[in-house]
Amino acid sequence: MAKIHLPQELKKFGDIFDTLSRSHGTYYIFQDFLDFSINAWSLNHQADMDTIRKKYDRRELDLFNELIFEAIRILDKMIVTDTDVYDVYGTFYEANSLTNKHFAQFFTPMTICQFMAQILSPTGPENFNDPCSGSGRLSLAANSVNPGMFHTLIDIDYTCARMSALNLMYHGIHGIVISDNALWAGKDFRGAFIVNRWLKYSGVPQIEFVADINRAYGYARKKLGMPEPSPQKGKGPENRNTNAQEVADVIVDSKTNQIRLF
Repeated sequence: MAKIHLPQELKKFGDIFDTLSRSHGTYYIFQDFLDFSINAWSLNHQADMDTIRKKYDRRELDLFNELIFEAIRILDKMIVTDTDVYDVYGTFYEANSLTNKHFAQFFTPMTICQFMAQILSPTGPENFNDPCSGSGRLSLAANSVNPGMFHTLIDIDYTCARMSALNLMYHGIHGIVISDNALWAGKDFRGAFIVNRWLKYSGVPQIEFVADINRAYGYARKKLGMPEPSPQKGKGPENRNTNAQEVADVIVDSKTNQIRLF
């Protein structure tokens, strides 16, 4: 890994990551790091953790623990006030060219996200929506301007969905991250993550995996204040899940492709 691409605060993280990636490959280490990170805060993460652990010896598993602790240490250092945000996962992901070229991934710079949030200046109990969340930067920026909103994020890339879920969790944001195609809800559904559902009651951050598409979109529907779906609805034209599509269309209209963030 070329360290020149890493910001100073990520140098130690990069060193630990390098040690692991020499034997197993950068891409696979990052995927397993995300699963280890979510598993640390989830009681029902669906990844096959036993199979993942068997790929590594005891020393390597300890290094994964060090990566998780280092990510937390970086966040603790970079987030000083309630309006500070930092994207550990997306910053490292981009710096090491791990973005998926097949999805044409180009993450919006954090400064632009913050600029957009300040221009829109959401106030009150609005919901925040993002149909192509990437690592969740727009959510972090919007939350720094108006904390307390419910965030509904969708991304077709499962890696991005996991990064978004972790970023929401560490920044104390309540929301759901759905791994799916927002223009055709259900077509590429791989699961969802409900984040910090009980944070304000327990004070403990958490991530809950949801494997059922109707439960995932149903949770978002309730939080968005949408009416219950009609009993007769289900599969629509082109075999679409119309219940899920109704929720996705609140975020990005599948007919006009127009996005509504708030």
